[in-house]
Amino acid sequence: MKTVGLVVLAAAVAVAAAFVSLDSSRLHDDGLAVLEIRGDDDGLQLIPVDGGAAGPESVAFDDGGGGPYTGVSDGRVLRWLPAERRWVDHSSSAPSSRLLDSCRGSQDPGREHECGRPLGLKFNDRTGELYVADAYHGLRVVGPQGNVSRPLVPEWQGSRPFSFANGIEIDYETGAIYFTETSSRFQRREFLNIVITGDKTGRLLKYDPKTNKVEVLVEGLAFANGLAMSTDGNYLLIAETTSGKILRYWIKTPKASTLEEVVQIPWFPDNIRMSPRGGFWVGLHAKRGKIAEWSITYPWLKRLILKVPMRYVQRASWFLNQLGRQVIALRLSHDGKIIEAISVHGTLQKVFRSVSEVEERNGILWIGSVMSPFLGAYKL
Repeated sequence: MKTVGLVVLAAAVAVAAAFVSLDSSRLHDDGLAVLEIRGDDDGLQLIPVDGGAAGPESVAFDDGGGGPYTGVSDGRVLRWLPAERRWVDHSSSAPSSRLLDSCRGSQDPGREHECGRPLGLKFNDRTGELYVADAYHGLRVVGPQGNVSRPLVPEWQGSRPFSFANGIEIDYETGAIYFTETSSRFQRREFLNIVITGDKTGRLLKYDPKTNKVEVLVEGLAFANGLAMSTDGNYLLIAETTSGKILRYWIKTPKASTLEEVVQIPWFPDNIRMSPRGGFWVGLHAKRGKIAEWSITYPWLKRLILKVPMRYVQRASWFLNQLGRQVIALRLSHDGKIIEAISVHGTLQKVFRSVSEVEERNGILWIGSVMSPFLGAYKL
């Protein structure tokens, strides 16, 4: 059955490749601004992750402008010291130095439940605390002088552990913490299964530090991912990765507690960050190709592909993503129109084979990737 699955996957790749060239010309046809980054571009720095770890998925800056801080594959949150050109440990969820040392440098997804996997990061500028959405250890926080994060809500309503905490935001007016749970069926290491099966068990959640309780705001999301609050605090933007949609959840105004679609894009959106030049950046994990669409549409294809080792599915996805123009991020207006796109060429296609986040700060685009051993910094 595995052989049959591989044959079907190969055929699907061949057919899907025919569609890529049609999609890749859309940006030029629409006359959009495209930032082209090439391997010999002097404005780009690739900062290797410390200690053999990888996957700087999200970045954050403290209230003094220090950082960036980022979570990596071995469970640590690191801080970059620009003047010294080096990383230092900030914190981790490891309760002992022995476990921390054992995990250091790990890129093994099979150890993520043990070492932790920090994804979304957000500083509370009023308290100096760093809030962490850990894919396996849930919603956590570490104080300004701390180095071990503590769980805020180790279990959802006391019934089960979080299976896949991901994006995070803070409402400074109320103190509420908003975060996404990508799936209640699959863990992070099984993220491809979420897409292929069409899983819709993702949630948008709200943690109230005053009551120490979690409220479910939205259920039934297909790979709930990145999260960002509007500058006026009226709504949250949510990336629904499987569908390629950016959703808006209203916190205030007469629309409060309602959900609406902002835009659907032909990529898998990841993290969302507001841009100081207007609109918001969306990191793009990959092109939302035909294989994913067909797997959801045709149950028989889904069953066959699920029997194929995930490494082959990942390689097929990566191959298709290299065809045509490789777009790694979009800047969208608040009504969902594309303002700007970033594309990479040559050797950078392998470096940024999937991008999780683009954070624009002081004229620099910080480019994070859950797979890359580098954090990118591009000077505008």
